[in-house]
Amino acid sequence: MEVHAHSHTARKKWTHYFWEFIMLFLAVFCGFLAEYQLEHKIERDREKQYIISMIKELEADTAQLKNVLNDSVRVHGIDSLVRYINTHDLTNLDTRLLYYYKRKYLSSVRTMNFSKNTLSQLKNAGNMRLIRKKNVVDSLNKLDNNISEIEEQKDLVYYHYQFHVLHGTEIFNEWYYYPDSTRKRDFTNEQQFLNQPVAPPLITKEYQQLLKYASLASNWRGLVRNYHRMLTTNYKFSSELIAFIKKEYRIK
Repeated sequence: MEVHAHSHTARKKWTHYFWEFIMLFLAVFCGFLAEYQLEHKIERDREKQYIISMIKELEADTAQLKNVLNDSVRVHGIDSLVRYINTHDLTNLDTRLLYYYKRKYLSSVRTMNFSKNTLSQLKNAGNMRLIRKKNVVDSLNKLDNNISEIEEQKDLVYYHYQFHVLHGTEIFNEWYYYPDSTRKRDFTNEQQFLNQPVAPPLITKEYQQLLKYASLASNWRGLVRNYHRMLTTNYKFSSELIAFIKKEYRIK
């Protein structure tokens, strides 16, 4: 009879399993840390990109704001027209001056178109969370509110613009501005324009029509003046915000 010897495998100590567990845990934990660090770096890079884009847009806006605010001379010109109408009647006013004021100061208005791409991405895509600094987030939210209020005021400026323009068609003959198809009157030189030999006639003979036009122009002037005031405030705020963000993120 053959007798088979049984082979015995030495049992592993509990410390062996413990170290296996530790090694496995460390491997998983290090992988988690690596993934976390990578995600953290990606978010910081995105934050920096948004901040740089925001600065560029703010710088573009402040440059445009300077040009728009040069149009504030329009308000003083409208003041002159309103004052002139209210201190003269049809027998002693110079219609050349009326035509000049109307064309130069009441035919258009320069407005601001803000760069809002970066701000919209931060706000609408939920990316504002990427901006770590609360004081920067607060400033960007304030900027967004300022822009919204300014654009509401701009809508009012455009809406009320139509009233004095439509009423002006009952008073001024537009042909006088373009006497033929090849040339137009020069409005850059006031004295040269006023020295035109022929004073253009008004369509209306009613002084009340002129007073109504002056009233509509005065109302529009108030809206434009308030619009410029809001733009001036925004220009100051945006300029300070550029410096503030650069300091916070150490950008030269």
